[in-house]
Amino acid sequence: MRKVLAGLVLLVATAAVAGAQETIKNDRVAKAQPPKYSEPACELKKGNYLVSSGATYLKSGMETSVEVNRMRIFGDAKRVLTEAINKGQSASSGAWYFLGRTYLQLGDIPGADSALTRAEQLAPACAAEIKLIRRNSWIPLVNAGSQFLKDGNTDSAIVLYQQANGIYRQETNAMMNLGVLYTNTGQNDSAIAYFRMVARVAGADSTQAETRNQATYNMAALLSNAGRYAEALPVWEQYLKWVPDEVDARKGYARALRASGQADKAAAIERELISTGAADVSTDDLMTAGVNFFRDKNYTEAASAFSRVVAREPWNRDALFNLANSYLGAQDPANLLKAATALNEVDPMNESSKKLLAQAYQMQKNQDMTIKLYTELEAMPFTLTMDEFSLTSGGARTAGTATGRAAKTVDGKPIAPKPVTLLFEFVNEGKAVVGTSERVVPPLKEGETARVEAEAVGGGIVGWRYRQK
Repeated sequence: MRKVLAGLVLLVATAAVAGAQETIKNDRVAKAQPPKYSEPACELKKGNYLVSSGATYLKSGMETSVEVNRMRIFGDAKRVLTEAINKGQSASSGAWYFLGRTYLQLGDIPGADSALTRAEQLAPACAAEIKLIRRNSWIPLVNAGSQFLKDGNTDSAIVLYQQANGIYRQETNAMMNLGVLYTNTGQNDSAIAYFRMVARVAGADSTQAETRNQATYNMAALLSNAGRYAEALPVWEQYLKWVPDEVDARKGYARALRASGQADKAAAIERELISTGAADVSTDDLMTAGVNFFRDKNYTEAASAFSRVVAREPWNRDALFNLANSYLGAQDPANLLKAATALNEVDPMNESSKKLLAQAYQMQKNQDMTIKLYTELEAMPFTLTMDEFSLTSGGARTAGTATGRAAKTVDGKPIAPKPVTLLFEFVNEGKAVVGTSERVVPPLKEGETARVEAEAVGGGIVGWRYRQK
């Protein structure tokens, strides 16, 4: 996935998916709390004496320097505030607020998150102050997670980012990094959940548009890759509203449409992509579109796609073969003849290639050439399928398989197998021969196979052809 691999969000400046419900503590959170107690700036319903007592314990603990005593006093604050809530003060915003701050002093992330969430529900005017409290606890977790990530300790980074996301979810750093990390480790369901969260949090904030778009693209791609096309479609559609001209997204959307049975909509997008001639539309994309058009029996459009591949890669046998078959499906004998002739010039010992050329002459009612080609076809000792081509440090290599045929004369008499010498010519962009290689295909009985390999030394090789000597 191109966008996922763009990288992670690293250290935040100094200013969820729910995990397990057991207590999650982190000393970084405790140490990030203010060194001095301050009264809440917003108005809270403080409730009875138990709530006031809990607040006093919190203040005392923060003003105590001996660590053992501090922890004991914070424990008392937690006990008293919990008792207050259990004894009729569950609607006291102050009880929940002070309990949340106490949990933070103890480094208890889920406890703090739960208590502060309830406090904000009961005292909406305290939302801004609670947000600041959460964010100040979040910063050291994100920074520590990013340092673990920088050091290559991804497991610890994930733990820290999860904890960060557990206390504050109004910025996307931790959740975006979790989405990327889970993608990279193949945990796609978790990755999708975090990217969905990023998109929701970034929302309509123009300053986070790029992050929102990246997360949405990643989510759509992961859903598509998982075969969850019905879920992927609305995500692709949303992304394309924001980034309407992106080629990769339009290809992904077309793929999801086609897989969902909406071939007409997919074809419209593929048709538009081909017509633009955009550089981002690769030969693989064009081949895929051509195959899709062919399967839809849109042979003319299939031919248009394959012809663009051939224009870029004249030596691409698959494209030439598909192009010829598209013209055959479109009942276009003139163009079929051109494509099949080009195919046989580079692949003359392939049974299917020869057959396409014979069909082209047959459609043109050229009886002499039709008979000649079918005679040659009957007499072919083997069919050669070349399926490998690679550039080497000093040249290029190609390889394939010869499969023996029951060769016979025009009147049906068997032709005994015999060795055949093939001359391979490796060419550059100007079609000049850079190097040659001769290979002998041994006598093959019907169905018997032999590996055929050829290579040449030289620079600038882009393709190859062969012929019988």
